Amino acid sequence: MSTRKPAPESAPSYRIAQREGCTILYGHMPLGAWLRLLRGASDMHVLHADVARMLGATAVIGPADGLARLRAQETAAAMGRVRAQLGRAARRLDPEAVRWLAAGEQGLSSLALFTLLTGVRPRHYGGSNLDLPRDAQELRRCRLLLEQVPSLQRGLLRLARRVSDPELVTWAALAEAWPDLCRQMDHEWPWWRDQPGRAPGVDAMLECFRQVETDRAVLQSTRMGALSWPMPYPEPLVPPRHGASHWLG
Repeated sequence: MSTRKPAPESAPSYRIAQREGCTILYGHMPLGAWLRLLRGASDMHVLHADVARMLGATAVIGPADGLARLRAQETAAAMGRVRAQLGRAARRLDPEAVRWLAAGEQGLSSLALFTLLTGVRPRHYGGSNLDLPRDAQELRRCRLLLEQVPSLQRGLLRLARRVSDPELVTWAALAEAWPDLCRQMDHEWPWWRDQPGRAPGVDAMLECFRQVETDRAVLQSTRMGALSWPMPYPEPLVPPRHGASHWLG
């Protein structure tokens, strides 16, 4: 008869918390357990990456009103963490920009636009200035950025005048067409700020800019032999806020 004791089960590498009717996952949950958690969620629950980022969690799922309460409760603390992560670079941003980094709705294109206009690269963004908005959903996040950080709007106007810069030509063309894109989006999806929707006309317009960028990248690759990824950002297009420190190298 064997006297060997069974090996102790390893402690789970994740934990789950409940707040405001939302389920918050920290750590790495096995796939099977994660699928069971998702199957047990209500059809009205939303998996929200931005709230997860604010909380330093792996995932957050819950009802829209609960997620909104979590966002409101955690914004101040998240802004403090963003300032600590950015260090001296945080002085170049106004409070609205810090708030957007902490609590705004974000995607690759809105993060690219933020970096392009401010010269400050968010810690969690690893893309390049090739990250143009692919569809109306991504343009929506870019529009929210400019609404929530009004100081960046003058940078967009400067960007529209940079069509002669080979590294900015596509973003500059998109900035130049910004009013037309917004009018089309408002026509097709008037409730874009807070309700789901589609804007196929906007998607088609954005595809044109992406095709231009693809053609430009191919041409540059042919001339240079290879592209360097990610491409460097040019000088920021929005000056530092009044009283901020000088530009960092």
